[in-house]
Amino acid sequence: MENIVPLELMAAGEAGHVVQVDGLPDVVHRLAEMGLREQARILMVQPGSPCIVAVGDHRLSLRTDDEAEILVALTVVP
Repeated sequence: MENIVPLELMAAGEAGHVVQVDGLPDVVHRLAEMGLREQARILMVQPGSPCIVAVGDHRLSLRTDDEAEILVALTVVP
C-alpha cells in the first residue's frame, strides 16, 4: 500500500512520484508543462509556502493554494 500525501505535507528530503494533479484546467496544464504531472518523480527540497521541489534536473518554487492539489506517493526506504 502506498503512502499518498498532498505535496504540502511532504517533509524536506522526502521523495516520491506524483499520482494525481487536480484543479483548474489552466493551472493543471501549466504544472504539467513544468514537469509536475502523473508519474513524475519529485524530491521535496524545502517545505513551506512557497516550497521548493526537485523534478528531474530542475528546481521549482511552488506556492500552495486552492487552485490545484498535487498528491504524491512517497517512496518508502527500507
